Amino acid sequence: MQNLLPSAHALCAVVAATLLAACSLHTPQAAAPATAPAATAAAAHAIPTLAADANLAPAELLARGLQHRTLGEYELAAADFYAITNGHASAPEVRQARYYLAESFALRGLWSDAAVAMRSFRNDGVADDLSSRALFWLARCAEQAGSWAEAADFYEQYRALGTPLEPYARMRQAAQQQAAGQREAAAASYAAVAASGVARGERAGSHEKAIALYRELGQQGAALKLYADLLAFAEKSDYRLRILAEASALARQMDQAEQARTWERELIAQFPASAEALGAVATLQGDAGATLAPGDAARVYEAHEQTEQVVALLDAAIAQAAPADALDLRRRRALAPSAQGDLSWALGELAAISAADPSGEAGRQAQLDWVQTRGMGGETEAAIEGYRQYAQSYPDDARAPEALQRAALLLDRLGDTEGALQQRLDLGRRYPAAQQGQSALDTAAMQLSQAGRAAEAQATWEALAGASKGAVAARAWFWASRAAAAAGGDAASLLDKAAQAAPEAYYGVRAAEQRDALPPASEPLTATTSAEQWREAEAWVAQWSGKPMPAVDTDGYPAEFTASGPIARAVALADVGLYEDAINEWAEARLGWHDSPAMLYLTARYASEHDMPAAALRAAEDLAALAPDGSAPAPLAVRRMIFPTPYAETVIAQANEFDVDPRALYALLRQESHFDPDATSWVGARGLAQVMPETASGIAARLQVEDFHADDLYRPLVSIRFGAYYLSQQQRTMNGSLQGALAAYNGGPGNAIRWADGQDVADPEQFVETIDYPETEGYVKLVYGYYGAYRSIYHP
Repeated sequence: MQNLLPSAHALCAVVAATLLAACSLHTPQAAAPATAPAATAAAAHAIPTLAADANLAPAELLARGLQHRTLGEYELAAADFYAITNGHASAPEVRQARYYLAESFALRGLWSDAAVAMRSFRNDGVADDLSSRALFWLARCAEQAGSWAEAADFYEQYRALGTPLEPYARMRQAAQQQAAGQREAAAASYAAVAASGVARGERAGSHEKAIALYRELGQQGAALKLYADLLAFAEKSDYRLRILAEASALARQMDQAEQARTWERELIAQFPASAEALGAVATLQGDAGATLAPGDAARVYEAHEQTEQVVALLDAAIAQAAPADALDLRRRRALAPSAQGDLSWALGELAAISAADPSGEAGRQAQLDWVQTRGMGGETEAAIEGYRQYAQSYPDDARAPEALQRAALLLDRLGDTEGALQQRLDLGRRYPAAQQGQSALDTAAMQLSQAGRAAEAQATWEALAGASKGAVAARAWFWASRAAAAAGGDAASLLDKAAQAAPEAYYGVRAAEQRDALPPASEPLTATTSAEQWREAEAWVAQWSGKPMPAVDTDGYPAEFTASGPIARAVALADVGLYEDAINEWAEARLGWHDSPAMLYLTARYASEHDMPAAALRAAEDLAALAPDGSAPAPLAVRRMIFPTPYAETVIAQANEFDVDPRALYALLRQESHFDPDATSWVGARGLAQVMPETASGIAARLQVEDFHADDLYRPLVSIRFGAYYLSQQQRTMNGSLQGALAAYNGGPGNAIRWADGQDVADPEQFVETIDYPETEGYVKLVYGYYGAYRSIYHP
């Protein structure tokens, strides 16, 4: 990929000539955000000549320019937009071309030049959607230039338009007010956004910013109210823990003792292992007006292994409790580390509790604790027998499978391989539906397979397959077929069952491949969904949901859908380049309609039609998950949203150049980013293919890409190209194995070679089962399953 990008100076000349505005050439004062890669200022090429485009109509130039824009080729997009404005001055496409030409500067991080162009665009006085967008961009340009007052004024003007983005404009206005030292105004603006209906992540952030400002201003009452409002919807555990701690501390400072106690008790009850809960216990214990049950305080000290406090508190709790309630407190007291120093006393106490309540919760748990305590004391064989006896005595107890699993683990510890195997087989036979039973059958079956005991392995795999469904059943049927083949039996019918159990899971796909029975693909990768296919999807949803579906192709989208705040904001945010904010609003819409098949269908389709595959994919997955067991398979339109093909021509071209199956590349992109071009992982991987900047620099050098910047990975064309190249290199390293290449892509080439014991993956299934990074094992299976799904829908 040679550098074909025109220089910033050349494009500025374009804007000057086209818009009759002076073009500022100084370096922007602020770096571009992740969604707007930095300009390649060192490029020295001129704008591509227009001779080759002389026969292209303005509509064709506009379409091509927008395609370049979608791929992140902002410079080439600008050339097409310029060609319209320069060569077709009276064409109806000129206004759009002028807007997108101005926007192209902002998308490259050339904010000063974008400001000049956007001002010129708005000077024609036309009041339409493009003019509104230009005003929003002008505000962003002022932000980047550090002109806080000017940016705030632009956002104020934009807010007056009453668009769906009013709260986002106010949120950004608040940041400018704060930067300009207008803390009172900023706090009020953030508080207003916090009270709006924007995506909950933005609401939470606005709450916190308003709280911080109000506290700086000494308006603690306003801050405390916002804390209460925030806790009304903050659900994520780590986040709620922090907010509870901050809110309770502020309430204490304000002498709002009862409110503080309420929040402190929640900390203790919900987060006993946290340092904040430990502090809350100390605070409540020192609060003369507070009551804290000693048993509740003891749970916190138990979590922090502070034995002296645990014993004293449990003794106090036992003394206060009714006899029935005291049993579990006594059990916890017997398990305290100090009690374990006197195993004889601890065992005696646990036995007494069990005898006092043999059928109750405390009594049965005491029995298991008694068994475990004996094992900790070195009586391993006695503990094994105790776990067996528990399961025998209480076969319907939910803890019985766990007891037998512990017995198997203790047998492993003793080195009794056969005994552990038989224990797992017994567990699986008795509790095939339990997670412990299925795990035991899987482990036992694999052990039997590896020991060459094919007939026993086949029977065990089949038992697991019969007790499970989906991907677990497909895996079991697949390995049963391997065992059958080793025993000279019928492997083909078992492979067919594996393929039917989970056709889009790893072992279902591998079974279909071995039977040469992958479903025939009906669509090219470049296909679009037809009206008839949409109608089939609507009929499918109506059939299993029992509710009529809106006929979108006939009547359009229902007003209640298009007028929905999250939907309107999602579309408008994407229009002004705030793609991650748009994704969050799509997620808010899905959350609000999580139990409505009709609305989820509309969300998925609308997102798909607005070129937001990441949002469409997730909504379509949510929709498919609502379909009850036994309903007809998802129709093609729904499957195409779950396994979409954005950037099709580019993906095909890059995959073909580097000799990888484009459907495998799509499967990888789907797993890596869900087709969100702005995706960034917690370790710093970027873009559609989630390539690390350091890796990307090496790829850029090998592909002779000039002036590469890490933020270029957010450009779809760059990310697709680098991902295709890197996947092809790993597949070549692993001698053609896609499983090996995927393992290398996720877990590193060195690890992939280690798992294969070389570069040849002779047995893909043994290779996959050898991967000792759970994340990478899951990654390989997921991506390969997606690859099967793409092959069942699309032909190359």
